[in-house]
Amino acid sequence: MEPKKSKSGGKAAVVTTSRRDTNLFDKFADLDYLEAKFGEYMSRYKLPKMEKFLIRKALDFAKLAHNGQQRDEGVPYITHPIRVANILMDEVAVIKGDMICAALLHDVIEDCDITLRELKNNFNDRIAQMVKTLSKDPSLENHKKVYYETIVKADDEVKLIKVCDRLDNLRSLRFSYNKTRIRRYIRETEKKYLPLAETKNPYIFREMKHEVVILKSRLK
Repeated sequence: MEPKKSKSGGKAAVVTTSRRDTNLFDKFADLDYLEAKFGEYMSRYKLPKMEKFLIRKALDFAKLAHNGQQRDEGVPYITHPIRVANILMDEVAVIKGDMICAALLHDVIEDCDITLRELKNNFNDRIAQMVKTLSKDPSLENHKKVYYETIVKADDEVKLIKVCDRLDNLRSLRFSYNKTRIRRYIRETEKKYLPLAETKNPYIFREMKHEVVILKSRLK
């Protein structure tokens, strides 16, 4: 999802239909909670010190890059990449430092004017290239088609980050009032990203299908 610049004044409208939804949104949107869970998941794994250093650096880098940006549901944009990293560590049990870094940084080229060179200088070529592959280039003709074709040709680690990204975006749409966006995401997910998830991770595939069912029910 594209970020929105923060604005002073009222909060963005969200759709919440039950106390359960409200409680879910509180956790979904609470940056302190998400960072605490991130630290908890990090502590599960005995990663080398250098990998832990790079992951923490990636988190700080992403927080600075996304500073002032908001998601469509009216929460700080940085909550999204942290949730994607949390999905990798907690729900998929990924323990590769480069993948966690790329998850945290996956929108900084596309949405924050960070360059590939900056990522290479601050991290490593592998992390930088993964982030580049995960970034759309709106200047290209048919950029969405080109982007999807790039993802399909990417390695399994990039594909897994992408389907985790898509899962979090689907979960985010529970709190969206934009039915046009919801319908578009459902169409794209069913046509492109569910088949991709099915080949990469059965759990993510099931979770994505579950979210699509929920979103369809909200449109009735």
